[in-house]
Amino acid sequence: MLYLLDANVLIDANRDYYPIERVPEFWDWLAANGEQGRVKIPQEIYEEVVNPPPVRPDTVVNWLRANRDALLLDEEACRDLVAMVTEQGYGNALTDVDVEKIG
Repeated sequence: MLYLLDANVLIDANRDYYPIERVPEFWDWLAANGEQGRVKIPQEIYEEVVNPPPVRPDTVVNWLRANRDALLLDEEACRDLVAMVTEQGYGNALTDVDVEKIG
């Protein structure tokens, strides 16, 4: 099974639960699972984290840059699907039946 991480997973984990300096084991575990192909980060999410507003490059940015090869999902985005999501947005309170109709 492959798990994809969103930016808030890294940012919130560092800020609220597992600061890199205090709980490096969590971050080592993430990188190790990335190397084993179980945890990845889509390119768009990677760029969102490593290219923050000029206000704050922080420890998560530095950590993610150092673990880029282990965690970056090596896959091209489907431009048609990205365009569809961008244009149509996300559904509100979708059920499994709704998702099956879309898919």
